[in-house]
Amino acid sequence: MRRLIVAAVVASGMMLSSASAADLPVKAKPAPLYSWTGWYGGVNAGYGWQDKSAAYTGDVAADPLIGAGTVFTDTLAIASLQATEETAVNHPAYRQSLRGSGFTGGGQFGYNWQIDRSWVTGFEADLQYANVKGRALFEEPSTGGTPLSAASSHQLDWFGTLRGRIGYLLSDRFLAFGTGGLAYGGTKGQAAISIIGPLGGTVDAGFVTKIICPGFTTCFAGSSSQTSVGWTAGGGLEYAVLPNVTIKAEYLHIDLGHQNVKLTVQSPATGNGFVNVKFSNAYDIVRMGMNFRF
Repeated sequence: MRRLIVAAVVASGMMLSSASAADLPVKAKPAPLYSWTGWYGGVNAGYGWQDKSAAYTGDVAADPLIGAGTVFTDTLAIASLQATEETAVNHPAYRQSLRGSGFTGGGQFGYNWQIDRSWVTGFEADLQYANVKGRALFEEPSTGGTPLSAASSHQLDWFGTLRGRIGYLLSDRFLAFGTGGLAYGGTKGQAAISIIGPLGGTVDAGFVTKIICPGFTTCFAGSSSQTSVGWTAGGGLEYAVLPNVTIKAEYLHIDLGHQNVKLTVQSPATGNGFVNVKFSNAYDIVRMGMNFRF
């Protein structure tokens, strides 16, 4: 009998121990840290702007903006440059402020290497459509002489970049990064100088050149399309919303150098003078993007 009682007590104790152990909370395994290493691709959309200038220079004798002692110079109220051609070409007598803006959008792909728990490096390439346009127009008020207008426009049609990236992890899913590298793009510039009154004008430089431009006539005009190569730099923030999806906000400054457009005499104006217009070819881009990890 005693043996039965002891066995019952032992069995009861074991059952109570098992029940108490079952009631204890199970310690959860730590969640693995997010890894940024790997290939990715995605899309983006944003806004670009430009706040630069168009500088008019040219042939001392023929340039309607800097010609020596001509009605063109007088009507634009620009000091006549009684100087050499070198001075005229390298020191513009007239500069227009050109403000442009518009939509950009496209796609990107790249690769990230997570160096340790805090740093990520890699590269990214992208190709973008752009519709960033700017125009400027000066029309001289009529004062009884020969009033002129000077018009210019410039636009960025597309661009791409190939950049390195280096980033610091603010948390395992939140990346702050800087970026920079090669930029390239297609642009178009055009400009024209016209007489907007009934009285024409003449530039007479003896045996060098002579230009005659009737009233209400475009005296000089020209356009140029080109693909340019330059540099870009910027930075942004990127956040992993899902294991294979990140979203980012990014700023880029893109500098493609300058674009030169040569304006030539337009019929019915006659002569062999020219005007050069140099456009600044730099842009600022802000955009949002989404990347999908492979």
